Amino acid sequence: MFARAALLVLASTPAVAAPAESFANDPVVLIDYGVICQVASSGSRPAPETLLGEISLIDQTRDMDVTTRVVPAKAGISFGVKFTVVPGTGDLPVTVIVTHPPMGDAAMTRETWGALIQENGSSLNLFTFDFPFEMRPGAWSMAIEADGRRLMEQHFDVVSELAAPAVLSVCYGQDFVS
Repeated sequence: MFARAALLVLASTPAVAAPAESFANDPVVLIDYGVICQVASSGSRPAPETLLGEISLIDQTRDMDVTTRVVPAKAGISFGVKFTVVPGTGDLPVTVIVTHPPMGDAAMTRETWGALIQENGSSLNLFTFDFPFEMRPGAWSMAIEADGRRLMEQHFDVVSELAAPAVLSVCYGQDFVS
């Protein structure tokens, strides 16, 4: 009787979903993912399928300051992916897709823009917390698609700033977390 009751309890308990897996498929090669503490913009270009309607242009040669999936929701923090393509692919036009908790009046959860991965270079795509309404804790992802095929997906967990002391220590020094 106890075994049957335990089985019924287990059968009626909802399954807890495992976190989504990150991946990169040919021809995309993931170089790094994580946080850049401060990014200087060199301008912007239209990106109508984003909440702000534009994206900032940044130096594509920057490296991540911290390789991590845990991102503090703090103004000025940028996070994302740096990737390239295998030799022989040629330049590859892609769509960058960022999914996040609802934000803005329209409760937007997906933002996209076009990018070009140059065969002899790398592509750095980031999301920067510029405004308080963007700093939404929860599951975020950044993906790359070409011709309707998902080539790369990286998952992040955006947390309150004090839940990521290791990242803040790198970005702001030991004094920030003491």
